[in-house]
Amino acid sequence: MSKRVVSYNKLKWAIFSFQPYKSPGMDGIMPIMLQQRFELLAGKLLMLLRASLALGYIPMSWRHTRVVFIPKPGNSLTQAKSLRPISLMSFILKVLEKLIDRHIRGCVLVEKPLHQYQYAYRAGMSTETALFQVVQRLEKYLEHKEIALGAFLDIEVAFENTSFKTIIMAARERGLEETCCRWIEFMLEGTHFPNG
Repeated sequence: MSKRVVSYNKLKWAIFSFQPYKSPGMDGIMPIMLQQRFELLAGKLLMLLRASLALGYIPMSWRHTRVVFIPKPGNSLTQAKSLRPISLMSFILKVLEKLIDRHIRGCVLVEKPLHQYQYAYRAGMSTETALFQVVQRLEKYLEHKEIALGAFLDIEVAFENTSFKTIIMAARERGLEETCCRWIEFMLEGTHFPNG
């Protein structure tokens, strides 16, 4: 399973998909370092990433993050909510995340696609797409002089309130292989990313 998710060509794609000079995590590794020495590092990276996935374990050095606070535009910097925290993780961990994401999108969701009205985790779908569809329906009703009734819910921090157990259960029900589920479960529950 880990060889299917982490192949040489997929690894190369993932590493070269990052902007070369993106800010590094605590390990100081920038994408350009992996890109310029890819042929030299590929064998060792394949072994490391495959082992991490197969064992459902993330090495401690990949778990450390560096948090940088970015000011939100137009806000006073006197309140904590005026700053947006950005967590800078190890690019080696990001590469494995990207490979698992590619596997989910390219294999699992091809077999069992998401519902047509789910807008999260789908390419080309967004909040704007959802709003466009609602407006399109409303215009259709207005054009035919019909009545439209709508109910709108704003579920604040919906993703933050979804339990890890629910996420893993949904992944298993969708048909994601146990190897990937175990790794994702460790990523969500088994690791605590200490600030540097």
